[in-house]
Amino acid sequence: MRIRVTTRADLYERRKQEHLDRGYRVEEERPIPVNGFCSFVAACEPSLSDTLGNLVAEALNGNHAARGDS
Repeated sequence: MRIRVTTRADLYERRKQEHLDRGYRVEEERPIPVNGFCSFVAACEPSLSDTLGNLVAEALNGNHAARGDS
């Protein structure tokens, strides 16, 4: 999963550190402000056990609508 994080220039380092602390990799940093905002991409790869656990939970709970099976 990759998300682009856009933040005010004065909060850039704090937001980047928050994502690093949560286990994300920081990629594509743009620390030079454009119109007062900086950005970076926070990326993480979900572990196979997390993905499998989510699928099992969906199957047990009958949450099939999330995949479009209305």
